[in-house]
Amino acid sequence: MALIPVRCPLCGGGKVKKGGKTDDGKQRYLCQNENCETKSFLLDYTYNARKSDIKDKIIEMSLSGGGIRDIARVPEISTDTVISELKKRKVFPAR
Repeated sequence: MALIPVRCPLCGGGKVKKGGKTDDGKQRYLCQNENCETKSFLLDYTYNARKSDIKDKIIEMSLSGGGIRDIARVPEISTDTVISELKKRKVFPAR
């Protein structure tokens, strides 16, 4: 059995402890850094839209001229997720 060093995806801190399991049986971790905004995270998310870097890629691709369906196709996420993220970041004007 190999040990896998776990680091917080947001702050990069190594002070992480186990924090239970999800309904799917995946391990949940808790970041012990007081300054970190993320308190719990998973190493392997069920849905791609929950990954931390996907939200930034959505914005990058939209600013470079990608359409909503094109943006959703690359990371295999829903078009509704793309639209809601663009609205949150005010890149996509609300009707």
